Order: sequence, then C-alpha cells, then structure tokens
Amino acid sequence: MLRRAELVLALLVWLAVAPAAAAAHDALSLPEAVNLEDEFVKGVFSPNFVPPVPGSYELPAVKRVAGFVLRDSTGRAVNTRQITAGKVAVVSFIYTACPERLGCPLASGALQDLQGRLKDEGLHRDVVLLSISFDPGRDSPAQLAKYARVYGADPAFWRFMTAPSTRVLEGVLESYGQDRAPVYDPRGRFTGRYSHVLKVFLLDRHGYIRNI
Repeated sequence: MLRRAELVLALLVWLAVAPAAAAAHDALSLPEAVNLEDEFVKGVFSPNFVPPVPGSYELPAVKRVAGFVLRDSTGRAVNTRQITAGKVAVVSFIYTACPERLGCPLASGALQDLQGRLKDEGLHRDVVLLSISFDPGRDSPAQLAKYARVYGADPAFWRFMTAPSTRVLEGVLESYGQDRAPVYDPRGRFTGRYSHVLKVFLLDRHGYIRNI
C-alpha cells in the first residue's frame, strides 16, 4: 500500500508541474447550469520542479490524524475515519468562496486532475479524495454539492465535507496541523476570506500522514 501511496504522491506532484495540467484548469468541462467564473475562480500554477520516480524514495509516517464526524455534501453525518480506513487518502482544506487563484481553486483543480489520473491508472478503488471546508458557516452541504459539480467530482471516491460547528473544525485543523485565520478589514469587520497555507495531505491506509 505504501508503494501505491508513493504513486499517488508522484501523480499529485506531477499535476503541479505538467503544462497539460495547467491547461486543463482553463479547459474545465462544466455543466451548462453552472458558471464557474461567477462562482469559483480557477488557479494555474507551474513550479519548476521534477518529482522523483515512484518507488525510488520512502515516505516515513509524520503523525496519525484523528477521525471526526462531519457532514458530507448530502447532509449526512459521516466519520472521516470510516471514509479513509483501508485506503490511501488525499486530503485538502478549502472554502468555496476562496478568491485566490493559487489557493483553494488550485487545490481543487489538482484533485480534479488527480481523479482522472487515478481512474486511468486503475487506482481509484484504493484511494479516497477528501476536501474539507474551512467555512462551516457558509459552506452548507448544498453549497459543497454545487462546488463538487463544478469540479466534476465523482462521489464514489471524491468526498466534500463540512464541520457541524467551528469547535469541531478547530479539532480537525489541529489534528492535521492546518492553519486558518479569518481576515478582517481595517474596521475590524470580517471580509469573508480566510488566510491559510495551501496544503494537501497524503494519508496511508492506517490514517498516518505520509507527506504534506
């Protein structure tokens, strides 16, 4: 399973460096009823980095993350441990109102491309993609379902989840080591935006983070 985790990591890094992946963000196929430019902004990112060959390196365990009961895009309460158990998991934290082209839209675009690559490689039954919202107040299950449709998420293995409360979300963020801070204007009013470092987490089948 670690070999598969390394391949997933290599695919994820490949998405960040391949020109075709960047072009795919602009050529995103969307349902006619959804206007991406009105709702969610895409990102393009092309770092100058060549990933190592899968299997040529090891991924030591960083830490084990806890399981949390969150709501999925259908509104059901689901324990994240149940979703990720026995599978390699790629987890990202996003919020649907994120306006930064190199922020949440980039992470979602990378997972969209990774979804296709996993299917092409025949690995999709061994992997789960999980996008967790930073913004439980605005990102309702219905909003996440709309966002998922924008990115063509296959609900069979790409899940979108939101916390039932800020308290639960803080526990999730602490477990993963993901930062998140609300942004305020000069008058101290919340702008609707969050400051955070863009991270994508690779988990093994036992729930241990293997790479960030």
